[in-house]
Amino acid sequence: MARLTIAIMSDIHAGERNGEWTHVLSEPPVARRGEQPLSDLTQLVEELQLQCDYLIAPGDIANQAEALGLSYGWRRAQALARQLQAKLIAVPGNHDVVSHSPASDPRALLKNLIPTFPTGDPALDDSFWAHGWAVIEEADHRFLLIDSTADFPPFPAHASEGDAEWEEYMTTVDRGGFPETMEDEIDAYLRSSTEKLNVAVVHHHPVEHQLRSYLHDGYGPMRRGSDLIDLLSRHPLAGRWIVIHGHKHIPQLVNAVSASSNGPLVMCAASLGAKLWSPVNTVTRNQFHFVDVIADSDPQTPSIVGTVRSFTWGYGEGWHLSERTGAGLPGTSGFGCAEDFRQVGDRLIQHMDTDALEFVSYEELTAAVPQLPYMLPRDFTHLEDHLEARGFMFTRDRQQQIVQLSRRT
Repeated sequence: MARLTIAIMSDIHAGERNGEWTHVLSEPPVARRGEQPLSDLTQLVEELQLQCDYLIAPGDIANQAEALGLSYGWRRAQALARQLQAKLIAVPGNHDVVSHSPASDPRALLKNLIPTFPTGDPALDDSFWAHGWAVIEEADHRFLLIDSTADFPPFPAHASEGDAEWEEYMTTVDRGGFPETMEDEIDAYLRSSTEKLNVAVVHHHPVEHQLRSYLHDGYGPMRRGSDLIDLLSRHPLAGRWIVIHGHKHIPQLVNAVSASSNGPLVMCAASLGAKLWSPVNTVTRNQFHFVDVIADSDPQTPSIVGTVRSFTWGYGEGWHLSERTGAGLPGTSGFGCAEDFRQVGDRLIQHMDTDALEFVSYEELTAAVPQLPYMLPRDFTHLEDHLEARGFMFTRDRQQQIVQLSRRT
């Protein structure tokens, strides 16, 4: 069994100029509580004594490619990784590269960061910049880092904002891409790879977001994103994958549409620092995620499962465990359950009916139905509806965590 604990801080959008778009302005080392998400995060980690194996930053560390914001965000990410006793890894986002003005090397700011970007290993990072991807191999797990900005075209210096050439260029930048050459190289690498717990990290979204209507954009998923999903699906001997990305600011956990049951799970991380706009701010807030990923944990569960703790930040409030609705991902959620929610519900009811129990603790429920914690958030909502229609309901504590399942009176 392989197990990883991963913290995710996506779309920090650190900057110095534009307070209209970000909460993370380059500020003195100490900020008042509830004023700056990054500063407050150090307090959350200290109070809860959080630790993890990896801290992942899936792009947009900077806001609008500001040099000071990028160096500040990277420095604060390094400090947080040390506090978490974790290794920091990242990938570029469209806000981390110079894309709105001519530049001889749009990625120069990233390449000059200290420690080196995206892993802190100079040799591996040089390979990442040369090929657009890199792999971190450990005994029981691997990370695949993908640069979805690698195929950005040169800035159209002669185009005017709003004309056809400008709009085509901006759509390319907003979507990101997965070039064929990159696919071929990764495919060759995975053919000889042994089975491990696999995590792919990329900034742009390889599958269309389920709540696209809230985003009011029309550019669609990453170019050749479906080819990335297919690539990760067609090498079962290397193990199953979870893909972690940012960019969309509304978090979600979904099963990727794949021709194989070996298709990856996909997690879109929330934005840690961007100021959210309407109507996005009606379904999410700024969030920080803590993910436990497990491979081959139990014969009754599929090859990769996990749980996610999500924390929400509010101005004047700081960080707290997320609410069940309206904040993005709920405080506790899962992924990887292979059973239909109706099957899970019926097994829970059967467990209670066998001994005519009036209530059962959550710990006993998970022992009886091991896949319960790994249900997707949407499926868990359907599960509750299924149970309530049959006279059962979950009881929760003040933190909205499930305590027991009981019969409705």
